[in-house]
Amino acid sequence: MSRQKSESAIGFPPPLLGEAPWRMPILAQDPEQAWFALNKPANIALRDFPWDRHLPNMDAALNRQLQAGKPELLRRNADLFGSIYYLDPCISGVALFAENRARLSDLRNAFGSGDLQFYFTFIAKVDPSALAEPLSAEAPLLVHNTKPKMIPSTAKGKKALTHFQPLSNDSGQYRLWEAKTAFFRPHQVRAHAATHGIPVIGDALYGAEALPTPITRASGRKRAELTQETADAALPIHLQRVCLADGRTIEAPYPRHFLHLLRRLNLQDALSA
Repeated sequence: MSRQKSESAIGFPPPLLGEAPWRMPILAQDPEQAWFALNKPANIALRDFPWDRHLPNMDAALNRQLQAGKPELLRRNADLFGSIYYLDPCISGVALFAENRARLSDLRNAFGSGDLQFYFTFIAKVDPSALAEPLSAEAPLLVHNTKPKMIPSTAKGKKALTHFQPLSNDSGQYRLWEAKTAFFRPHQVRAHAATHGIPVIGDALYGAEALPTPITRASGRKRAELTQETADAALPIHLQRVCLADGRTIEAPYPRHFLHLLRRLNLQDALSA
């Protein structure tokens, strides 16, 4: 059940999410079930989290605007807004929110029970001679003692499972991958990819090489400069699809920085393969 087309996005004026204004497309919504999904940009925090305390987050920004009486949020008849799962700030894509406490509890329980399916897409640098074949990562993950990252630990780590599927099969040094999981911990996809030698390119925290030098675009407007700066620094990892327990699927279009990098690396055909 959809709302009017005029309510196809939600805005975040500065300084709610930093110096730049954002208007994020609504990917899907169900007023009767009191949830909606936004297409989250990269380098934006979704919720309050110890590793991201220096960043403003979408949960707080939505609730602040609701309390201030923003009309586009008041029309949703929400009591509060809450994200269903945590996404690393560097990951763009489907961000799912509940509009009241009961729905928030239900959807978080569904997530914790593994009733949802998540499909991430990312680019990794690989050994060109390595076979492009599916992989499964089952290493338990533990929070690092001093760094904001996860490490494998059979003795003390928590269970985690990620399935990797190559989406490109060429023999070049870069490859497009899909990561599938029914439940994920912070940094799970990035950490598991690294344990199998396919870290997301540019993800220095997990030992990846730097991103290829970005092509900059001149702009005389502060907003464009900030948006370009964010895009140039963004890692190519995207939560492209979420399948809900009721069978519905929410898909998020790829951000421009991701598509731009795919073209530069000659991987754009892999999305339609």
